[in-house]
Amino acid sequence: MTDHFCRFGIDRTFAVNRDELERRFYELQLQSHPDRHVTAEIARRDEALAESSDINAAYRTLREPLPRAKHLLELYGYPISEQKKVPQTLLMTVMEAQEKIAELEMATDRATKQRMAHELGAVAEDLETRRSAIDEERAKLAKDWDKAMHAAERTKLTAPEEEHLGRMAQLISERAYLETLHWSVQAAQEGKAAFIQH
Repeated sequence: MTDHFCRFGIDRTFAVNRDELERRFYELQLQSHPDRHVTAEIARRDEALAESSDINAAYRTLREPLPRAKHLLELYGYPISEQKKVPQTLLMTVMEAQEKIAELEMATDRATKQRMAHELGAVAEDLETRRSAIDEERAKLAKDWDKAMHAAERTKLTAPEEEHLGRMAQLISERAYLETLHWSVQAAQEGKAAFIQH
């Protein structure tokens, strides 16, 4: 896996200096942009195009907090994409939301639909509260990690660092489920088709 932090010459942290990141992006693009190699051999032009494309992809990843966090976690062996099952902490919430969405979709009278929409509103509020709590914990974990200033060349983690990153991966996975669940609840409240993906 390509280390975008290393490519940009910055530490592996959850927060980055956006101005410094942008400055490095322009420096790297200045060196490798395909327009600078128009008169070069075809192989060099193709190489410059691929390099420029890689720099763009790295920049897109590093400039946004969530993709940057996922990339950092993947570099240390905590891929978010592999965490496909519903986190245990959300299992009851997911089942409750699915049940209420199904009841709303099957309701035939107006009073039942209004009652179910109101109950889904309470579920949506709970999801917002959970999302805020996750965001607060993620911010604290990120701040603690960043204080240690992890250099790109360091690959061996201590047990507490492994625990730290494992928890961060879990929180990001849970937040993704909360987002999907929240979207499904809102769609159901608006009378649109809603389904919860696992």
